[in-house]
Amino acid sequence: MNDLYKEIMVKPRPSQTNALKKGLLIAAAVLVFAAGMLFVQPLVMLGGIVLLFLEIWLIFPRFSVEYEYLYVNGDIDIDEIYSKSTRKRKGSYDNSSLVVMAPTGSAHLDGYQNRQGIKVLDYSSREPNVKTWTLVYGDGSDQKMLILELPDEVVQDMRRYSPQKVYLQ
Repeated sequence: MNDLYKEIMVKPRPSQTNALKKGLLIAAAVLVFAAGMLFVQPLVMLGGIVLLFLEIWLIFPRFSVEYEYLYVNGDIDIDEIYSKSTRKRKGSYDNSSLVVMAPTGSAHLDGYQNRQGIKVLDYSSREPNVKTWTLVYGDGSDQKMLILELPDEVVQDMRRYSPQKVYLQ
C-alpha cells in the first residue's frame, strides 16, 4: 500500500510580545500586592497573590505553544499543544479542498496574497532560515491560507495526490 502517515512537531520561536505580556502581567500583580502592603489592606494583598497564581496557572501556559501536523494520505490535521499537556484542534483540511500549494513567497501564490476575506494562519516556527509551504484551502467565499513547515516526503506525497495543485517552486 502507498499510505503515508506522518506526525510533524513544530515549536514556534518565542515572540518578544509574549515576553512583554508576561512582564506586564507580573508587574500588575506585584503592583496590586504592593498597594495592599502600602495601605495595609490585607484583602488587596491577598488579591495580588491570587492574581499572580491565576496568571501562572491559567495564562502563562498559553505562552508555551507547539504545533502538531498529522498528515495522512493528503489530509492534514493541525493541533495546538499548550505547555506539552493541553491539546486544541485548530483545523482539519482534506485534499479535495486544496486550491494551491507552493513554497512561501512563490509566484503561484500571488493571486491569493492580498485577497479580501482570505484568512492567513501561520503554524510555522517563524524561524528565518526554515523553508515553509503555503497551502490555500477552501472555496471562493471561505478560503484559508496555511503556512506550514512540511518535510520533503510529505510534499512529494501531496504532489502525488494533487499534481495540478502542488508547485515545487
